[in-house]
Amino acid sequence: MSTHTVWGHAGHSLYTLHPRQRAVEELLPDDEDAITAPFVLGLWNEGGDDGLILQGSRRELLDYLSAAIDYVKRETDPRLELDQAIKRLHALRQQRAQALDEGNYCHIARLDEQEVGLLNDIAEAAEEVNDQL
Repeated sequence: MSTHTVWGHAGHSLYTLHPRQRAVEELLPDDEDAITAPFVLGLWNEGGDDGLILQGSRRELLDYLSAAIDYVKRETDPRLELDQAIKRLHALRQQRAQALDEGNYCHIARLDEQEVGLLNDIAEAAEEVNDQL
């Protein structure tokens, strides 16, 4: 198996959808009998000269695209980073309360500095959530 990677930018990439017969006419496959599904979806680079061709039923193509969309949403959701930062803040505040109970004021000062940095991280993550959602 060889690997061939074509790079492109999502904002500039192209796509096409053809019924089987039109795909045979437009895409000129080496073996037109290799196109066995009713629809052919093309995902192309910006120039339209290189890409990926998927064939399938309407339902198969929609399921594939839905799975890809769900994956991108899940893996790029900025709320995850915000949630993690808030959990770290909660844990840090518990440490601070414990240090206060123990009278460890030197440790409290370090924890306060960490909290300021963490609050900045939370603000940045919240801004990212606001911008992307």
